[in-house]
Amino acid sequence: MESEECVTCGKNLDSAESFVIFPCPDCGEEIARCRRCKKLRNDYECDNCGLTGP
Repeated sequence: MESEECVTCGKNLDSAESFVIFPCPDCGEEIARCRRCKKLRNDYECDNCGLTGP
């Protein structure tokens, strides 16, 4: 697995306690988020198609 970064805050997820990787609801591209950004419902943006969500 290559090194992932949170799409919201840029934190390196190799050192994150926990994180989630899920497919973009629009295009299926992987989106990785750290636990903190997910909990705070910080917005993310898909690098592939530009879809945004909380």
